[in-house]
Amino acid sequence: KHSNHKTHNNRFQNSLRLRRKSIMGLTAMIVGSVSGVGMQMMNNALQKVPLSRKPWLHVTYFFFGAWVGQRWVAFEKELVIDINEIRGDRGLPPMVATNRMLGLKYENPK
Repeated sequence: KHSNHKTHNNRFQNSLRLRRKSIMGLTAMIVGSVSGVGMQMMNNALQKVPLSRKPWLHVTYFFFGAWVGQRWVAFEKELVIDINEIRGDRGLPPMVATNRMLGLKYENPK
């Protein structure tokens, strides 16, 4: 009975990790998308043309912003891993709170 509880707890922890990763990825994509569309609208506003002019650019910047937001999350994760490797080589402890930075646990790929 005890091992069954442990298995259930591990499944629960894994599902929480997946949810955190997907929420963080989704949030980064939404922020990037809104930033991309906002950038195009600001560009149109500065040119004093209708905000909805050239709608294909709105769509392009929406997807480009989503890609940048998604890539930022991966870049930050790689950066923390690299910094901790350098600190480990120098005999220093890992950066403070990096095991739970942004809700993810960063580990070196094996």
